[in-house]
Amino acid sequence: MSSERTRILTAAANRPMVKVIFLLGIIVSGFWVISFFPDLVLLLIISLLSAFILRPLVSLCEYRFGLRRILSVSIVFMLIGGSLVLLGILFIPMAIERLNALYDGFKNFPFDQKLNEAAISLTANIPFTNPESVAQKVHELVNSGLQWLSGFLTGAAGFLVNLAIVPFITFFILAEGDTALKKLIERVPNKYFEMVLNVLDKIRKELVGYLRGWILDSVIVGIMNIAGYYIIGVNYAILLGIIAGISNLIPYVGPFFGVVPALLISLSQYGDFRQAFLILTVPLLLVQVLDNIIIQPLCFSKTVDMHPITVIVVLIIGNSMMGIAGMLLAIPIATILKSSAVESYWGLKNYRITA
Repeated sequence: MSSERTRILTAAANRPMVKVIFLLGIIVSGFWVISFFPDLVLLLIISLLSAFILRPLVSLCEYRFGLRRILSVSIVFMLIGGSLVLLGILFIPMAIERLNALYDGFKNFPFDQKLNEAAISLTANIPFTNPESVAQKVHELVNSGLQWLSGFLTGAAGFLVNLAIVPFITFFILAEGDTALKKLIERVPNKYFEMVLNVLDKIRKELVGYLRGWILDSVIVGIMNIAGYYIIGVNYAILLGIIAGISNLIPYVGPFFGVVPALLISLSQYGDFRQAFLILTVPLLLVQVLDNIIIQPLCFSKTVDMHPITVIVVLIIGNSMMGIAGMLLAIPIATILKSSAVESYWGLKNYRITA
């Protein structure tokens, strides 16, 4: 009887939809636990991801040049810190100048007049529409968008302040992480030892692969957007391309966030909603088609194996818990939870471990 029950459960577990539901349950449960202390978890996840990115450089200094671990980490941090300071000296004054010019352009742009003109044009081409009602709806939409942007910038400022602690946590993880992990693994009972090693190795491989693909994809998308905006003559092409590349870090919905600044700038530049929209639609669609068909398969091949339904649900949960930062980190967090669940299940099943 028990063997028949085991056979039925195993057959059910091998069905794709059952796997999706199972993984969603694990991921939702993990996010529910995280919801009790989201700020702390957010900083820890960012620090872990930063450590993953910097680890190859630290290992290069340690094993190639024979330096001590703490010295290797210090050298890497000094090189990165010096590079950031140099970039700040070179580009921050130019960025401030561009932002001031952009602010002056928005301040002097007759948004109300253009919105009314767009509403009148819309009602003239679409029958049975009330110009006043359409204008009111357009105003409400724009105001809600500006309120969201203001809230986002306020939250981003607070988030950047909290990020000040990330370098210290990252330094500790790089300097002492391997030692702490070895001591932790030594305390694992023998019957769980191999399973725990497999879980940690799977998490490391999937995170490293995802991070490399994630960053490479965003860099390529940013460069393509810069080229597209430059070709069609939109002002601040480099700034807009950088914003598009960063926003592309958020799967599926990120590109729509990235196009909003470009739409506003092109609107102030050309003064026509329809022209601005048409000008931006071409590069947006072209870049997204190339990204989804060619770039992403190349960047993410053999990395994170996650169903699209799972990805969408994870993004919604991340946004509801931690806003934009939660959406950025939702996939890495879900990857950790998924790998832990799948590898633990596989280990318990194949190693025949009992409590």
